[in-house]
Amino acid sequence: MTGLDDHTEQIIMLAWSRILGLQDGALAAATPGERIEAGNDDAAAVSLVQLFGRTALYGPPEVLAAARRVPDEELALESRLLGIISEHHRGARMLGEAHLLYCEEPPEIQGSEKVSVSFEAEHIRQLSSRCPADDVALSGIQQAEWTAAVVAEATGEVMAAAGRDTWQDVLGHIGVLTQPDHRGLGLGRFAAAVAVEEAFVEGLVPQWRAAAESPGSLRMAISLGFTQAGHQTTVTLD
Repeated sequence: MTGLDDHTEQIIMLAWSRILGLQDGALAAATPGERIEAGNDDAAAVSLVQLFGRTALYGPPEVLAAARRVPDEELALESRLLGIISEHHRGARMLGEAHLLYCEEPPEIQGSEKVSVSFEAEHIRQLSSRCPADDVALSGIQQAEWTAAVVAEATGEVMAAAGRDTWQDVLGHIGVLTQPDHRGLGLGRFAAAVAVEEAFVEGLVPQWRAAAESPGSLRMAISLGFTQAGHQTTVTLD
């Protein structure tokens, strides 16, 4: 049980079925504990997606065949998945493990006279230039179709931002970036709350992907009302 409404779960599984190149109802119709194979000769990555007790493995057919001997709980470990893939694709590299979370209610947004919300693209560029490149890439903020930045009223400094992309017309994928000097102050959470509210306005189910090595991201999502629904492990191919 995830605590999410059945209708919300159906929407999420529909979206992921489409993302993985499956029939619309494939994940919803699957038996919990069953692994669905989504073969694609042209796949640029291998991804194990676990949602609501269902498991789907996306990737080239030769990798799917080699993975059949490995239990799901082992395959969800990026090192194990990489080991299997490396037998067929020498240049494969890990993208990591992540928690998949969703929410059904917009979070409470508490404003402040000390900061304002900006929708200017230039503020996103400024923030990105002041953050580690890996953090910028992980947030997806530079490519996001919708963004909002948190700017200090007194100085005009950009301190945090959040972005939202639409996945399969139904999911609002949220990304957050906070300048290192301003972390731990709730600014990233504030930006994320604005993005989540915007996703609801657009009729989307907000989605959060928290990297396994980033417990702070998971804590932030839970504080915003997100519920864990699954897990994703991804390895890119050569």
